[in-house]
Amino acid sequence: MAINEIFREMFNEQKRAKELKFQQEIIRKTLKNQGHSTNDFDRGLELLEDEDYENAIIYLTRCANNDNSQAQYELGRLFKEGLGIDKDIAKAKEYLMKAYKNGFKRAGLPLRELRYKENKNLNKEINMEFENKISDLGFTIDIPKDWIKLDPKNKNCFDAVAIDSFDGDVIFNIKMQVFLIEIPENMSYCVDLERVANNMGCIESVNFNNGNCEGKLICGEGIDGTCDYIFVSKGKRGVYDLRVMVDKYLEPIYEDVIDHIIYSFDIIDKI
Repeated sequence: MAINEIFREMFNEQKRAKELKFQQEIIRKTLKNQGHSTNDFDRGLELLEDEDYENAIIYLTRCANNDNSQAQYELGRLFKEGLGIDKDIAKAKEYLMKAYKNGFKRAGLPLRELRYKENKNLNKEINMEFENKISDLGFTIDIPKDWIKLDPKNKNCFDAVAIDSFDGDVIFNIKMQVFLIEIPENMSYCVDLERVANNMGCIESVNFNNGNCEGKLICGEGIDGTCDYIFVSKGKRGVYDLRVMVDKYLEPIYEDVIDHIIYSFDIIDKI
């Protein structure tokens, strides 16, 4: 059964949480290091909540020009929707991209939406050629041949990192990676995967066997406008966490790729 079909109805029943309060405490702390008043940022958000967009833009612009990533995000949204200012998609993308590159990943959602609206031909042909990787972390998996392979920052805990992009855009179409949470002295059998899945805070999980190993298949929505498919299983070395993150606007195109990657995953030293 196609992995996406398992969760399609679950996704339809979910609603996104309000975004406005996200990361405010982090922003306040970083603003002090930037030598900028937190009052401007707080005042801008208050005006935004009151829908006084024209005055909010004044305060948010000051903060955005000082590399406040959430202020850049909020300005991008205002330009995108034409709230308090003339709609300007180019300006919207400029501010949203700055926010995204400055670490405010929530900006990925409107950026993906804009990209989809501007490029109705995103249904590009997909190369279904794969190459098998045998990892030093004790697993094997198929990786699409034409994807960009990235070196993991810590090879002791994650591997098989690969990304597919659209015309070199930094907003990726799909990304995959595998984590290993090592458990000492072959104690992996004590780990309850149900608890692992519940602690991930994702939307839903189901018991799943991909034909090679058993575990939990978890479905969630990333803050950057992605649909996240996570397969957790355990072997003698520990718990394996395979993640496939897909642009929510491209998801139907990549169903076969998602399936192939997840169904190809195998743990070498099973319990």
